[in-house]
Amino acid sequence: MKAEKIYLLDLGWLGGDLGWFLPGAAGGALTNSNKNVKRTWVEIPVTAAVVMHKDGVVLFDTGISPLAMKTHAPGLMEAFPITKFNDDNFIERQLANIGLVPGDISFIVISHLHLDHIGQAAIFKDYKVPIVVQKRELEYALSMIWQGKGGAYDQADLVPLMGASWHPIDDKKFELMDGITLEFTGGHTPGHQVMIAETNSGSTYVFTGDYIHLPEEHEIEAKGWLLGDADEWHSYIRKLKLIEKSRKAKLVISHDPKLWDKYPKGKAID
Repeated sequence: MKAEKIYLLDLGWLGGDLGWFLPGAAGGALTNSNKNVKRTWVEIPVTAAVVMHKDGVVLFDTGISPLAMKTHAPGLMEAFPITKFNDDNFIERQLANIGLVPGDISFIVISHLHLDHIGQAAIFKDYKVPIVVQKRELEYALSMIWQGKGGAYDQADLVPLMGASWHPIDDKKFELMDGITLEFTGGHTPGHQVMIAETNSGSTYVFTGDYIHLPEEHEIEAKGWLLGDADEWHSYIRKLKLIEKSRKAKLVISHDPKLWDKYPKGKAID
């Protein structure tokens, strides 16, 4: 048996310079023939996914802390401010919209530990929900924070999770349950991973996390300032396209500005 149902959660919106996501001229960089280029500001959704399976309920990512504008590093929130967030964007409310409570979650898979993916995980701590993350991602995030070089990692997200049910894995490919596979990509952060879910209806979905922020990155096979390791990123993009072609997989790009035009809120996408 594969996944039974998949839902997407609406956890607010962030803003940022297009250059974080798209490289060179595509991202608004000055060029020899255009030295007066106009910078572009984009707003992107913050989302998570819930996969219902006979062996449990998997939550992929947890969004951003509702208090981030007050509790996180000022420079970080200047670069990536929360532009839209209301009571309905709390993860508890989003789960309630699909008939769940936090205690129903069996596993939390985290693509990576940046603020907009781990930010609402603390509500699951008392339920001892296993948090599945790449070992190198947890080690790197904590190392950068303790050195005062956190960047998009923030201690306000991770300190409350001290003692949580962490399950660091060190696998390039890990089958969490039948039809639900985690794959290491790196590229964006040292321990970034994506989740691939196959459904009973025969569909395959790839939840990209921040390996791909915007669909244009996938199209031009390049990334902006948020590129971490170019060799890792470019190695996986070709593999990803093989998965799309051979398995007719659909990409769910969590920060796609048009995501909610493509998928329904509060209803199963499969």
